[in-house]
Amino acid sequence: MVSFLKLVSTNLIQDEYNSSWKYSFPGSAADFRDIVCAVQSISMYNSEYNIDAMQFQNTSFKVEVPTAATTSTISITLLDGIYSYDDINRSIQTALVNAGAYLIDPSGNNVFYLKLSENSVYYACQVDFSPTPTTLPTLGGTWTRPATGLYSAGGGWSDCGYISVCLSDSCQCSAI
Repeated sequence: MVSFLKLVSTNLIQDEYNSSWKYSFPGSAADFRDIVCAVQSISMYNSEYNIDAMQFQNTSFKVEVPTAATTSTISITLLDGIYSYDDINRSIQTALVNAGAYLIDPSGNNVFYLKLSENSVYYACQVDFSPTPTTLPTLGGTWTRPATGLYSAGGGWSDCGYISVCLSDSCQCSAI
């Protein structure tokens, strides 16, 4: 018996929903009428983009980060595609690294004060913001600044201390 069945257009029963499927077991005289069977697993691949400039107009957003006595806005544009929250979070982190808007902990890890993740309990996107320190942290050893960019030795932090994500043209520095 076949252990893997591939659903293709040749075995879909044509109706308005494409919700019925028929498979003929080759060389079998078995009669499966009035038989109950189980499906162990189904893999359904999403082929519709969730980030799409034309359909959803959701390919760009801004992150506002506190800098010396003011704020700086980092624009992020995603290409059309199928993105997980982790993919978008990596894009945000890449933009923050390119702008120098991060710190380096004593272990050499980049520390970001914004994280986007999946919240499976609420079937939602979760955005976690942490206050940006006004001075270099000392917890666990010596923290450092990036060599160049907003938080480098030539940069600094604002009194606001919070990062904002903006989906429109204007950002406001506020605790979230």
